[in-house]
Amino acid sequence: MSKKNQVSWVKPAEPSFLRKFKSDVGYKEGPTIDTKRQEMPTVDDDSDGSDRDDEKPQVVVLKKGDLTEEEVLKIKQDVKDDDDEDDAPADGKIVFRKPLKRSSEKFKGITASSSKKKKQEEKKTESQQKKVKNNSLLSFG
Repeated sequence: MSKKNQVSWVKPAEPSFLRKFKSDVGYKEGPTIDTKRQEMPTVDDDSDGSDRDDEKPQVVVLKKGDLTEEEVLKIKQDVKDDDDEDDAPADGKIVFRKPLKRSSEKFKGITASSSKKKKQEEKKTESQQKKVKNNSLLSFG
């Protein structure tokens, strides 16, 4: 083995004035390289995405059209089934779909106008006002 692989570092002893100062202040050593290498304790597997019974929302039916708890469970199951169908195909190819067309009903109240259109409309209203001239009125224009 070469000497490059045998390089090591030894932490020097801490001076007494630093030890005294740290003990007076109550300093605690931070994480070291060795703490990074330690195995983290495993947590209970909550990654399944389902709520526990005590964490589920409470279902309250106030009106006739409200969903009951059974209907909600049925809808959740349907959504899970739809997600399973949308998975990638077995051959690994990416499948592209055409985007759905937006309905114009959503944007019915939204109108956009450019500055050119505004200027043209202003000119039209001004020209209409000029045509209304009355000869009996005095004008200083």
